[in-house]
Amino acid sequence: MAEKQKRALISVFDKEGIEKFAQGLQELGFMIVSSGGTHEYLIEHGVAGVMDVQDLTGMPPILDHRVVTLHPKIYGGLLALNTPEHNAELDHYGITRFDLVCVDVYPVWEALADPQVSMDKVVSLTDIGGPAMLRAAAKNHQNVIVICEPDDRQLILTELQAHGDIDIHLRRQLAQKVFYLTAAYDAAISKFYAAQNGQQVETVFMGPAYPLAYAENRNQNPAHLFPTEINDPLAMYRFKVVAVEPSFITIADASQITNILRFLAEAFRRGAGAVPCIAIAGKHGNPCGAGIDWDKPQVALDKALYGDSVAVMGGEVIVNFPITDELVQALMSPAEQSIGRKNWGLDVILAPNFSESTIELLGKREKRRLLVNSSLENPTLPTDEWAWRPVHGGFLRQRAPHFVLSPNAIQGWVGEPLANDIFSSLLVAWACCWFASSNTVALAKDGQLIGLGCGQQDRIACVRLCLDRARRAGHDPNGSVFASDAFFPYASSAEPIDININQVLFGDLGMLQSVDHFMCNCLPPREKLKELDRIRQQIVLLDRREGPELLRDAGCIGGVVPADGKNLEEVKKFFQEAGMSVALLAPENRGFAKH
Repeated sequence: MAEKQKRALISVFDKEGIEKFAQGLQELGFMIVSSGGTHEYLIEHGVAGVMDVQDLTGMPPILDHRVVTLHPKIYGGLLALNTPEHNAELDHYGITRFDLVCVDVYPVWEALADPQVSMDKVVSLTDIGGPAMLRAAAKNHQNVIVICEPDDRQLILTELQAHGDIDIHLRRQLAQKVFYLTAAYDAAISKFYAAQNGQQVETVFMGPAYPLAYAENRNQNPAHLFPTEINDPLAMYRFKVVAVEPSFITIADASQITNILRFLAEAFRRGAGAVPCIAIAGKHGNPCGAGIDWDKPQVALDKALYGDSVAVMGGEVIVNFPITDELVQALMSPAEQSIGRKNWGLDVILAPNFSESTIELLGKREKRRLLVNSSLENPTLPTDEWAWRPVHGGFLRQRAPHFVLSPNAIQGWVGEPLANDIFSSLLVAWACCWFASSNTVALAKDGQLIGLGCGQQDRIACVRLCLDRARRAGHDPNGSVFASDAFFPYASSAEPIDININQVLFGDLGMLQSVDHFMCNCLPPREKLKELDRIRQQIVLLDRREGPELLRDAGCIGGVVPADGKNLEEVKKFFQEAGMSVALLAPENRGFAKH
């Protein structure tokens, strides 16, 4: 018995190169069946012997072309299994099976992107036959090769030319793409229909998933990274793993510091017309170091690592320059041993590129993860339109952050605008502050983040923590600039500060001797530290200074803050009288994050 000729059904909106695909199938012995515009296009472009669908079905298009392919001779050929029973039915009704289907759908989403599109337009562009043929072929993917993406046409043709068929794994992959496409197609139309009734519905499509090494806590395993359909070169799934598979925490924290790098780069691009060498160090999703330098990557990297040399231990670092042999030592161990540790112990390093020798050296530490993305050399802003946050029983949604600090984005200044070199430090403070956990205050000096107080319940605590971390890391806040992600509710304390220094220092000891004698001669070493802690606590209890006062007294020369709050004029007057240069932002551009 002669082998039946294979048949391919082709009906596409995207016709670029479809004639070459059809000719390739014909050379492999396929008979081509097509409809409407695709049939005419193939004939016009030299593809001979193409059968029109209406010649196959015996029915012309009816109801203004709403019904073209919806016919048993089409769907019987798509859905028939290779069983004696189905083969007998096909013979009885004169139906011939299809072996390959290449169909795409009318791009209704292009119309839906127009906010003024009419219901009639959407209805007219809503494809019925295309999705129906695709779903039928995908359901029967064991027997029918189904192609819904133009990029897959050449792949399948090459496979057929090489092997005469494709394996079941590729067949399933093609079928999965079909059901993903038709689901997204229907979801887009559903969203439009809901909007006509004043409702909002959302369908978020993700996957295929990338398995992660482990979850946030091991009892939460397994963990996965699900990509979404966004055109973002710095999406986390686009990073190539060159050493050790990432974990849930790796991706979560890396995403946060990537955001800081991107927004900081964009701030320089808008304000200075160029982007310096940038290094960001993070820990648990918050920055603990950041540095810039216009010429030397090493300087930027050192600034990031020494911003808080204790917090950076076991953290992650991201840079916008390649990691070369010259930079390896800086990433491996501190240049100075005064920090009390021999190694930084970094867990994650993200860079545009690593040389082979640096991968070998940095990878010697067990579980150090190295991630590469060439787009880091020219980082752009994220393309996400929306930011989502899971809550019990659903998701919160808001516009994704888009504000970038630049001279043009400043509403006004208290005092004179900062000089360019100092403004560069202000950008560092702003980027770190706006993407850390609110409430946050950040300090920067000489292009380096020197202190960060984040995740606090009040703004005074932010400032105190920020100054304390800066001093503990060995930095002098004098001459620094600050960033505050929201307004200061008060300018200064309403209560006078009255400190009885003898009571603070000596408590009930009744000793009127010098502090030096008391601390140096009267207490053993550990007791000295305990007594210093007691004194510090006493002073803090008596200290009623507000955030602006603490910054002024620490020697800050300026900063950036949203212009908001009922006491805004008092706060502005305070900064003016303190001789500080403070950039004021529109209230809507505050930097609350990670609630």
